[in-house]
Amino acid sequence: PLDLFVKRPFAVTLFSLLVLLLAAWNVFQVLSALQSYDAMRALNVTTQANLLIIMGLTWAIGFGLAAWGVWRLRSWGRTWLLIAIIAYQAQQWIMRLSLTRSSEEVMRRPADLFLALLSIAVVWGFLFIPKIRRLYHDQ
Repeated sequence: PLDLFVKRPFAVTLFSLLVLLLAAWNVFQVLSALQSYDAMRALNVTTQANLLIIMGLTWAIGFGLAAWGVWRLRSWGRTWLLIAIIAYQAQQWIMRLSLTRSSEEVMRRPADLFLALLSIAVVWGFLFIPKIRRLYHDQ
């Protein structure tokens, strides 16, 4: 049965919406890559476009499922998100370091690294708050 009206802390709902925003961001990345696909083909960088599309779709689905699982207070949702945020940031940095060719990228690296680590810390920190962690072990 679908328990949409289960009592859950408001913070879990807000957190799930933030994860859903991350899924939406990846949908936006896919749409951007699709819109600029012809220009990328003209520049002979279709590999990057294809990777952006495939990885964006993958992460949009992955974070969408994670948001659903976390919101529904499912232990698999919590576990999936703990793994997914690290895998996502690792994949983003691998793509960035191997595919990005701009002079400003090097200058933005420290701030982007800070934001990547902060996103991991926020997800892990929230999901390991004792009260929140108990919610997922009780289900």
